[in-house]
Amino acid sequence: MDKKNHSVVTEFIFMGITQDPQLQIIFFVIFLIVYMVNVIGNIGMIILIIADMQLHTPMYFFLCNLSFVDLGYSSAIAPRMLADFLTKRKIISFSSCATQFAFFVGFVDAECYVLAAMAYDRFVAICRPLHYSTFMSKRVCLVLMMGSYLAGLVSLVAHTSLTFSLNYCGSNIINHFFCEIPPLLALSCSDTYISEILLFSLCGFIEFSTILIIFISYFFILIAIIRMHSAEGRLKAFSTCGSHLTGVTLFYGTVMFMYLRPTSSYSLDQDKWASVFYTIIIPMLNPLIYSLRNKDVKAAFKKLIGKKVRFVTMERGNHSVTEFILVGFTTDPVMQLVLFVVFLVVYSVTVVGNTTLIVLICNDSRLHTPMYFFIGNLSFLDFWYSSVYTPKIIVTCISEDKTMSFAGCVAQFFFSAGLAYSECYLLAAMAYDRYMAISKPLLYSQAMSIRLCAFLVAASYLGGFINSSVITKRTFALSFCNDNVIDDFFCDLLPLVKLACGRKDGYQTLLYFLLGSNVITPIMLILASYLFIIATILKIRSTQGRLKAFSTCSSHLLSVTLYYGSILYIYCRPRSSYSMDRDKIVSTFYTVVFPMLNPMIYSLRNKDVKEALNKLFK
Repeated sequence: MDKKNHSVVTEFIFMGITQDPQLQIIFFVIFLIVYMVNVIGNIGMIILIIADMQLHTPMYFFLCNLSFVDLGYSSAIAPRMLADFLTKRKIISFSSCATQFAFFVGFVDAECYVLAAMAYDRFVAICRPLHYSTFMSKRVCLVLMMGSYLAGLVSLVAHTSLTFSLNYCGSNIINHFFCEIPPLLALSCSDTYISEILLFSLCGFIEFSTILIIFISYFFILIAIIRMHSAEGRLKAFSTCGSHLTGVTLFYGTVMFMYLRPTSSYSLDQDKWASVFYTIIIPMLNPLIYSLRNKDVKAAFKKLIGKKVRFVTMERGNHSVTEFILVGFTTDPVMQLVLFVVFLVVYSVTVVGNTTLIVLICNDSRLHTPMYFFIGNLSFLDFWYSSVYTPKIIVTCISEDKTMSFAGCVAQFFFSAGLAYSECYLLAAMAYDRYMAISKPLLYSQAMSIRLCAFLVAASYLGGFINSSVITKRTFALSFCNDNVIDDFFCDLLPLVKLACGRKDGYQTLLYFLLGSNVITPIMLILASYLFIIATILKIRSTQGRLKAFSTCSSHLLSVTLYYGSILYIYCRPRSSYSMDRDKIVSTFYTVVFPMLNPMIYSLRNKDVKEALNKLFK
């Protein structure tokens, strides 16, 4: 992207939906609830489809990808929109605007092709039922999805490169709540004729090609339904398409209204509400549309939360365990009620603290530095890490049913391990950032570039979940013979291994390898970073300079000590010294308490964060 073309404008200002402070608070609450339902609904749908073997079909594979795409493009818009409701100056940098625009366009265009693939799937299921398994093989499904994402990527590159290579030399006020094509073209002082032609051509091709596929698919579906003799058969065939038809109508209706009409008819105030509908509302509605009347999804949901008697059965040899029973902390009803209140308060503080810290970092341009970028991701991990455990703990405290299905245990184990491993790597990346800031200050801005920071965070997530996949697969490949009572409050590694029967030699070797790669290696990187940091601090002559240098590391050091201390205590000591009752308390610390403490550790003594908080609520 040629910087000389946009050197005059370095940031944009959103006008948002309204300027009325009272309405902004009302909209903040409404859209926060909508976005939370959106996130929970789409993530819940993805987890259900992954966890339940009965949903491992092409239709639900496409539905899983639809939920992922919905979550992607709504998350490109909603968090920033919510933050803007609470601040006076709604500023976004040029690069951030381009990033938001790129992710939004990529995911939206990918959704068009996903919806077309779903229509083709319904066509084959109804019109060619005997050939369904052949036509809709795993390879075909993967090709269709990869093609959808590739098309979204091509559209992303074309739109972003052309839109942000225009000259923006006048007003930088975007009459919208996010970086969208029409308001950006309205701001440009270049000739936008070519951009408008490309916009109409590309959007037209994507919209009409996918609509044509959907229309042809449903034309043949309609013919097939008319040829059916029984009314019951017609209703059953049509019911499998009803949810998809509703989703298609809502999505394409608003997208075509937004982008496929003459520029002269644009009304930005009117278009804002149409944009709200397809960027925020539709991603929330889709999980409801595809689940409320779907028996398979409702059955999978009941199975996952443990309220159904019949569970998914996974057999190993001649033995089978269909569910686990969590002993929890205590059987005393009074103590359970006390723990319910305590964990509810702790989890509420965790959610509010981590969400607030993320909003502050996204909202305040002074916090757009590598250090706060890593802290924002740490809060994101802590939020989800705690959410894997605490809601189940809270429910277990007030429920007589303390069972967890085999599939539910697998899902909890997988996400907890992935998030925990990711946090280990992220803390190591943060130590490296502090090393560069203190030991190599002149090279800091060059060394800790946006690209490197994004790479370190992406590598943390990728490494964490790859290792989580390996350990989850090997753990639940063990034989669980007779006893299914887990003497803990969640599906943790040690109590599960304790329940397993048969040979575990190879498993223990894998366990030591993962422990070394995911815990010991990051610790060594952190120790090496702080060794150089201490050497640098000792070379500083003034006491004030030393204190200032050390203060930038104190929060991270405290966080590392608390997190790694509890993990090493749990997993890196001889088996003979294990005490499940004592380990429960330690596990509570790093699964529930630590995610609550982190926002406090990084904010209470941090002037930048406190100033950003004061600025946000002024």
